[in-house]
Amino acid sequence: MIPKGKFVSEIQDGDRVKAVFLLADRRLLTARNGKPYGRVVVSDKTGDITGLIWDDAPEQISAVSPGDVVGVRATAESYDRKVQLRIEKITRLADKEVDLSALIPTSPRDLPALEALLDEAIDGMKDPFLKALVNRVFARPGVRESFVKAPAAKGIHHNYIGGLLEHTVTVIRAADALLPVFAHLELNRDMIIAGAILHDLGKIYEYTYGKVIDMTPVGRLLGHIYLSAHMVDEEACAIEGFPEELRLQILHMILGHHGQLEFGSPKLPMTREAVFLHMMDDLDAKLTGITSLIQATPEDEPFTAFSSVYNRFLYTRTYRDDPGEEK
Repeated sequence: MIPKGKFVSEIQDGDRVKAVFLLADRRLLTARNGKPYGRVVVSDKTGDITGLIWDDAPEQISAVSPGDVVGVRATAESYDRKVQLRIEKITRLADKEVDLSALIPTSPRDLPALEALLDEAIDGMKDPFLKALVNRVFARPGVRESFVKAPAAKGIHHNYIGGLLEHTVTVIRAADALLPVFAHLELNRDMIIAGAILHDLGKIYEYTYGKVIDMTPVGRLLGHIYLSAHMVDEEACAIEGFPEELRLQILHMILGHHGQLEFGSPKLPMTREAVFLHMMDDLDAKLTGITSLIQATPEDEPFTAFSSVYNRFLYTRTYRDDPGEEK
């Protein structure tokens, strides 16, 4: 068994690196001087890192493919306040030669416990039509099994095995925590819980998630919002007597959950329940994504590198009552 070597989270500027990773992406590019070079992204269970190949780039790039287990010999260098690898050699390895559990990112949460919370939320729904809808969706071949394994994104937030389940349960719990605060508005709890469970359902078809998370052709061409709405609409139409108003509103929640047209929502949320779901979804995605960037920043850095996703630097310090506990 080939030793793992350094994890991505352990690599610091100036380190000599001889380690095993998964190859997430690889591209052959051309520098301004006309010389070809390779740009790769390698990952393990702690994160990913960019690497550049300057020597024999065409040969080295052509010998590996995304999803391969690779051995890397490199030097870590800081560029634009981020550590990257200057790769001298990248070599394809056989899966059986390495411990794959060290490479595939998985939710740090207890997945069986999260699945139990999901079941509890479904069992607690009182509306017979919404409960039947959710149960029918999860009874479709392969849906349940895929739902508990799928990531919630390719990058930034919940981008690991079990990420979709973790995100979904967090949105459910956040909704249940806040609904009592807004009880005077008489929001439809079952509709919000159903929306929380179903809004990202299409991600089970949007991503591949064997060893490396990537977009599927159907994910790129259609996207999870359409896929989620399509599945839900099919099952709602198959339930005898399903109220048309309820069908319209639950589909609207799915279509509007990204909140803004420029963020991929076909419709802006127009109901109170749709706005509420969007806020809970966005809160978990942003806090989790921001936390992942902060955790990937060296402890002695007060700010992360500039994030193009959030269009800002992020402050890494957390105030504690005990000064000794401040990060």
